[in-house]
Amino acid sequence: MNNSTKDLIRNFIKEAAGKFFPSRLPPFKIDVAKKKEWGDLSTNLPFLLAGKTGNSPEVMGKNLVSLLSKEKIFSRVDFAAPGFINFFLSSSHLKESLKKIIKEKDNYTRFSLGKKRPVQVEFVSANPTGPLHVGHGRAAALGDAIANSLSKLDFKVEREYYVNNVGGQIKRLVRSVWVRIRQLEGENINLPEDGYRGEYLIDIAKSFKEKTKDTKESSLEDIFPSLSQFVIGKILSEIKDDLDEFGVRYDRWFFESEIYENNQLSEALSFLKEKGLIYEKNGALWFKTSAVIEGEEDRVLKRKNGEYTYFASDIAYHLNKLKRGFHKVIDIWGADHIGYVPRIKAAARAIGYPEEALKIIIYQLVTLKRGGKRISASTRKGEFISLKELLQEVGKDAARFFFLSRSADSHLDFDLELAKKQTPENPVFYVQYAHARICSILRKAKEKGFIPFPEHKVDLDLLESPEERDLMCLIALLPDQVKEASLALEPHHLTGYAKNIASAFHYFYTRHRVISKNEKLTLARLFLIEGVRIAIQDIMGILGISAPEKM
Repeated sequence: MNNSTKDLIRNFIKEAAGKFFPSRLPPFKIDVAKKKEWGDLSTNLPFLLAGKTGNSPEVMGKNLVSLLSKEKIFSRVDFAAPGFINFFLSSSHLKESLKKIIKEKDNYTRFSLGKKRPVQVEFVSANPTGPLHVGHGRAAALGDAIANSLSKLDFKVEREYYVNNVGGQIKRLVRSVWVRIRQLEGENINLPEDGYRGEYLIDIAKSFKEKTKDTKESSLEDIFPSLSQFVIGKILSEIKDDLDEFGVRYDRWFFESEIYENNQLSEALSFLKEKGLIYEKNGALWFKTSAVIEGEEDRVLKRKNGEYTYFASDIAYHLNKLKRGFHKVIDIWGADHIGYVPRIKAAARAIGYPEEALKIIIYQLVTLKRGGKRISASTRKGEFISLKELLQEVGKDAARFFFLSRSADSHLDFDLELAKKQTPENPVFYVQYAHARICSILRKAKEKGFIPFPEHKVDLDLLESPEERDLMCLIALLPDQVKEASLALEPHHLTGYAKNIASAFHYFYTRHRVISKNEKLTLARLFLIEGVRIAIQDIMGILGISAPEKM
């Protein structure tokens, strides 16, 4: 499906411009107008063409206006100084868009841009050293919504979780659990300075003791393999449960150990060595980052004690992704990894990634607040608010909506009290209530015999009010909004659009009766609000949030 109003306008512009500007047009934008008096959409093309042709923006703009005014999609086309064209969408186009969303449902916002090409979204990928916290929740909501939106563009999307189950952090974790086991057995022994201190490890230690009766007779060295497998399995099981509760499911869980077991690390290093991008220094193995990205420091791949770094594993992992044939790989990382981006991009370029094939999204921290006061949290000491606790308090829908309410690169303040409010002040409640209210109206209409309402019996010319036009315009531009948010990998635009539609509906509802004695007008308005309902449900589906029929 392609119901893009902007694409339609873009094609009209190209055809019109070709009559007096035969060379290729410069890249130009079509944006939603900031004020109603400026129309529905606008473009800066006259300003751009003036620089290319030597003519004034006004001459270029008026030439375009004279040609574009003939198109039925517009009720009016105006030139606006210093170099813009403002478009007013015609009533016929708005009504046609309303008919399409009723007929096509969620296919109304589907595109064929992806052509089934495979795309991988790797997100959360938290170390299996403890429960997921609220920051991981933001990554989960973001990754899942991006995956959903890319599916709308007809990409074949694979969700993946990378499990770091090798290295020093796992050794520290297992050693910490071992100390907890010894403490349970009555020994006076302290946790290691660099160990994990969360209370959750005591429960894991108890579970292992119940499963393995002879822990007193075993040394850490003897029991390490089985204890490591048990601890990682236990923590991963809880992570999976939390993500499942959050509505996030993966197509693949990729373990770092697979890279070692399948000799992929050696393959990756051999590949780089052949390219002359590896050298030895002070007993360690180094990657020539500086040879790929100017100004970047070279990085260690293998320490002089023989241990490989996470960087080495990540190179091998990304080579594995490349070999799997993904059209695009999207990594979603926390803000603490921002300094890691240049080196992994350098490595990706070195192993053969095309420039646009790897996209790394960095998401900023989440600050939890209650009653205006910040809730403190730390990492390895175990003093953090877990995702499970958050979901128990505010629920999946509110958590996802709040996590997706701002761009990933913006710090997020999450107000727990606001997220629980059953008032219009709470944005997710506000949007869901609009959907539930429409469902209530439709149920009442059905009781009165108005539904189903065949299209041929509905006179959409009766939808004349500014409020009705606003709703139809939002519906008409919905496919563009979904397409642009999906291509930009920025689902926060969709939470904003959902709020705009809900606001326009609530305003319409305060000024107009949907079910009235005027049967024809009733049918037209029922048709309109059904279109609004589908739009809200569609957006919420992309965001992974429910659209309840009753509240």
